[in-house]
Amino acid sequence: MSEFVLPDVGEGLESAEIVEWLVAEGDSVSRDQPLVEILTDKSQTQLPSPRAGIITRLGFEEGDIAEVGQVLVEFSDGEGTAAASAAPINNSESIAPTSPASPAVPPNTPRPKAAPVVRRRAMAAGVDLRSISGTGPGGRITNADLDAALAGPVPSPAGSPIPPSRTAPTSSGPAAPSATDLGYMAPGTHKLRGIRRVTAESMARSWQIPHIHTNDEADATELLTARKWLKLSGEPGAETLTPLAFFVLAVAKALRRYPIINASIDPDAGEITVHQDVNIGFAVAAEHGLSVPVIANADQRSLFNLSTEIQRLTLVVRTRTVTAAELQGGTATITNYGSLGGRFADPIIRSPEAVIVGFGSIKPRPFVVGDSVVARPTLPVCIAADHRLLDGDIVTAFAEFVIGQLSDPAQLLDT
Repeated sequence: MSEFVLPDVGEGLESAEIVEWLVAEGDSVSRDQPLVEILTDKSQTQLPSPRAGIITRLGFEEGDIAEVGQVLVEFSDGEGTAAASAAPINNSESIAPTSPASPAVPPNTPRPKAAPVVRRRAMAAGVDLRSISGTGPGGRITNADLDAALAGPVPSPAGSPIPPSRTAPTSSGPAAPSATDLGYMAPGTHKLRGIRRVTAESMARSWQIPHIHTNDEADATELLTARKWLKLSGEPGAETLTPLAFFVLAVAKALRRYPIINASIDPDAGEITVHQDVNIGFAVAAEHGLSVPVIANADQRSLFNLSTEIQRLTLVVRTRTVTAAELQGGTATITNYGSLGGRFADPIIRSPEAVIVGFGSIKPRPFVVGDSVVARPTLPVCIAADHRLLDGDIVTAFAEFVIGQLSDPAQLLDT
């Protein structure tokens, strides 16, 4: 028998949450086969098996917190035994059907991919996830897939006629929320787990930073025109060109212009670190929570290269294939809440960074041009900075530079 303990996957890891087991007790696994998906305060990643063998014990349940050095998996050599041989079945016993009933599933069907919340809902409803075809990335079963299964017809015993259905009375009130609705959580007490736990801990640390804020708007007329024509250029990344690529480029150039903002402060050590590289993180909302992948050396990339990298990083976050390296090393962050329709916000700095730049929705609004007030597409820009390191004058200059670049994309694209 051998053991596999939680390793230190880097940067002084002390513990990790067990997000999802990718194997079950009794499974035969090969070397380097993914065993478990874990969540640290830095990233969510899969741990591969260090050897081939039979899984004899899983040391933790999904949602548990394991410390470095604790046993995750126990292995043994030899062949596994079929679960069906463990005990005889008494056919004389009647078994109450669950509702809704799940179709019969072969016992050797691989364990389906699904998030812990989906597994818990399925267990409570008596649904075998192996009977559901997942529509998520890699065949992962989503809440929407489970909702569809729960809403489907309940199979009747063979040979039994299906009674005519009675039309349920309709209600003129709003429909009850489902688990796939934004912000939905079933009534009751829930454990703080997953990315929500990591976010809560991170935001608590960040809130200790004394924030300074500035809010302004850019005239986005020329930006929208430039984007329209650049999308037709045929360059790689042009077809998927979004305003976010312009935002990243403008912030990257501003950080290079004002390097003191591309910095971190360590009050305990009494040190300020000005970073050589400009690495910009951007917030990505996914089914499993919010993540911030990082674009390395953003100031050295073209607009089209930024567009391609934004699309790639967004995809790996939402398919849960993002690596720890792709979530680390940021020196500043962008949050594009305008894609959801928001206008102004007070974004929270991600410690140990010194700045976060928020962008609102681009919409026609009253705007002063010369002596007239006209309707122009405007872009709200909201900046939060670390007041321990930065004063209002430098933050305002930084904001004006970003707004100037976005108001004049010819200047922005002039490298």
